[in-house]
Amino acid sequence: MLRIFMAVATAAAVFSATGAVAQTVSKGGQKAQAYEVVPVAPDERSGRSRQIQCSVGQMTPTTCTFTPLFGDGSFQLDGPDIAVRLIIDGAEGNLFEVFSATHRVPVGGTYIRNPRDRACWITTTDGPSPVCAR
Repeated sequence: MLRIFMAVATAAAVFSATGAVAQTVSKGGQKAQAYEVVPVAPDERSGRSRQIQCSVGQMTPTTCTFTPLFGDGSFQLDGPDIAVRLIIDGAEGNLFEVFSATHRVPVGGTYIRNPRDRACWITTTDGPSPVCAR
């Protein structure tokens, strides 16, 4: 029971302490989700940011900002209650929670691309899984 509590507490901490702030705003009479994107240094960015559908762990897919990093497949996802980076090294990746442009904390686990769904990365050890960017 304690192990389950610790896993839930860790997952809650990962997603509640992120740099992304969600708000509901009215746009032309329609409600749209808005959030702050954690800045990415120009020398880290390898392409333009764009809006995608993303999910981390068992969360419901939501609109996120996808920013490609370093030109090697690495990326940052910012969205409501999400601010994470997946840093790719060869065929494996490591997940980091992003608190600011210079403060990132490893979440844990080693990630590989899901062979059944190439838009997702899955952990081979521990950590929130999958990390999907569509």
